[in-house]
Amino acid sequence: MTYPAFEEHEDSPEESGSRAGDFDFTRIFVTDWEDRWQFIAAHYTSGPFGLPASYSSYWPGVLADKFRISRLVNKPKTATITDPNTTQLDHDTKAKITITYSPLQTDQQQQQDPGEPSPLPSGTWATYNQSSNVEFRTELGRGMIWQTDSKQLPPDIPSVVPESATQHTVTWHQVKIVPWVTLGNMKGCVNQTAFRLPGSPQVFQPETLLFDGLDDEISLSFDGQFSTRKLTLKFIEKAQKAFSDTAKGASAAAGSTIYGWNHQWRPETGQYDKVKSYLSLKPMFQLFEFNSLWSATT
Repeated sequence: MTYPAFEEHEDSPEESGSRAGDFDFTRIFVTDWEDRWQFIAAHYTSGPFGLPASYSSYWPGVLADKFRISRLVNKPKTATITDPNTTQLDHDTKAKITITYSPLQTDQQQQQDPGEPSPLPSGTWATYNQSSNVEFRTELGRGMIWQTDSKQLPPDIPSVVPESATQHTVTWHQVKIVPWVTLGNMKGCVNQTAFRLPGSPQVFQPETLLFDGLDDEISLSFDGQFSTRKLTLKFIEKAQKAFSDTAKGASAAAGSTIYGWNHQWRPETGQYDKVKSYLSLKPMFQLFEFNSLWSATT
């Protein structure tokens, strides 16, 4: 989509920031009133991969986010409308379009290694955040000893061991084709292979990431013709660490030994072990190929 005729307002740009790296970028454009939506549609799809335009070539990762449209002067062509469902006041004036820009991290910008997941579909992008928490598990005294004399703890003195549980949230914007079947199959499952979330440089080792579900909202595409979705995907990471370096488990990128959702602590062996069903020999949490999500169509 091409831009209509426009110019940049004399008050543009507006820029502010802080030593903490909190920047606020705003540009103001002027176009004919009847061309305002064509300008918006062009500006929010003219970036690479069909993404919103960047603030400038110096800030390629800061993309158009919120916009506000006002009039330079109020000069309606007609004083009344007959049906608010189909008509609105038209003005013989110029539209003043104020756009704020935010760092909207895309999967294309994060992708570094050929072995990583394929990019998000064209025209979509994702924002990412994580929140860490600590959970505590109780270990029976028979599996622990006192350091000073190596005697076994009495049964009525359990030990409390911390476990890290981190929630990772990915908000996937402007999704036109939602892979509902894939998302449904993922619920309650853990990652079968190494997996990376858009916006995060971390690679999650197999079985360490549980798909906890999603929030779904309806949004609109910038051409005004199609409804799109905003999906908030929630994952919970459990990367347990062993007391002993000789225990076996998935190898983290830093070389430490980690254990995911299908492992539990065995007091009698002093290490983590995988728990399976007695009859089916399957693990507690089913495995699913999370990397198929970004390319799935159903």
